[in-house]
Amino acid sequence: MSANKTKILSKSKELFEQYGYQKTTLTDIAKSVGKVKTAIYYYFSGKDEIFAQLVETEAEAFNKTLFSTVEKVNNPIEKLELYIDTRMKLMLQLSSRYSFLKQDFFELMPIVEANRLSSDQKEIKYVAAILEEALENNTIEILDVDFSAKMIVNTLKGLEVQMYVTDQIVIIPTETKKFREFILYGAIKLKS
Repeated sequence: MSANKTKILSKSKELFEQYGYQKTTLTDIAKSVGKVKTAIYYYFSGKDEIFAQLVETEAEAFNKTLFSTVEKVNNPIEKLELYIDTRMKLMLQLSSRYSFLKQDFFELMPIVEANRLSSDQKEIKYVAAILEEALENNTIEILDVDFSAKMIVNTLKGLEVQMYVTDQIVIIPTETKKFREFILYGAIKLKS
């Protein structure tokens, strides 16, 4: 990525965080990097494309941090537990850093989802690999690894909406263990 493009993204992110997505104009972005508005079109088709690139970059950084943290342990069950704990912490950090999304969340959500798709698929594959490892180690019983991985990731993603829109901590720190056990081991167990 060129230095100019990187600078545009960096300054755009600062402006979005400071003024919100809607109130930030392409002219504002251009001025912040010492260019005229038409010069921005050389690098991006508009504000939506800049935001889309920021989402993609942030999603890749999120996964990198998430995966590198989880890889610090070797046991697949510990990896799954650390995955959930770490993901919740990262989601909380992102929701506070990107508070500007709250105002425009539902408008921007299609852009966010489209540009996170690749990262989401990597995350599902990552969780599936951990589940597969646990299955091979005879640590768990599972009917469908891919389905379970998709449900774990999508359940956690679903909490993002509440965190971004309502500014509420969905799972308080003292309930993290209960939440993790609920996600991994289920809501109910049938009696024999």
